[in-house]
Amino acid sequence: MSKLVLFGNGRGADVAFRFITKDTEHQICAFTVDQKYIAGETFHGLPLVPFENIEAQYPPEEYRMLILLGYQGMNRLRESKFLQAKAKGYTLESYVASDIFRVEDVQVGENCFILDNQSISLDVTIGNNVVMWSSNHIGDMTHIADHAWVSSHVTIAANVEISERAFLGIGSTISNAVKVAPDTFIGADRLVTSSTEAGGVYIYGHEAKLDADSKAFMRVMMAGKKL
Repeated sequence: MSKLVLFGNGRGADVAFRFITKDTEHQICAFTVDQKYIAGETFHGLPLVPFENIEAQYPPEEYRMLILLGYQGMNRLRESKFLQAKAKGYTLESYVASDIFRVEDVQVGENCFILDNQSISLDVTIGNNVVMWSSNHIGDMTHIADHAWVSSHVTIAANVEISERAFLGIGSTISNAVKVAPDTFIGADRLVTSSTEAGGVYIYGHEAKLDADSKAFMRVMMAGKKL
């Protein structure tokens, strides 16, 4: 059991609080967020303190942290806060739902958030700061690199490499031995049968990569509330 500080005072922190409280023995002690986003003294009845000086009140020698942020900027916001917390000396805790299916223990890095009903095969490794929403299949010998986001009902076949900051949309499918390059955006229901290009956009109904940058494309999609 760890004593935890959760980053945030919005939906991500709320989700993390509810899953961790109900599905682990960790003790959540406080929340933290950048000073400019603090709108009160508490969240979920616990202290809400500025991230800028969190280590003074909750020192990293005694507390761990978990940061559940979204995929803004192709996961770069979550990556940035992860690196800032590490620079402050924190070990970042991971949450892995107790009901996931795996034959052997899965190698999971720091600050991962892996929700329920996963099917994870043999020799799968998951890096740091990876979010996996509910009900995915991860084939054997697959590696998911740091800061990636895997939405729900994603199917990843065997011997697949998911690179840093990749985004896999709901219901997408990745075929055997494919390398998904860094910062790749894969849209909902898209089948990917060959390796992608860094920063590429691949969406349903388009056989080839779109002529667009993934960060700019995500900004447009989020502005239109399509993600």
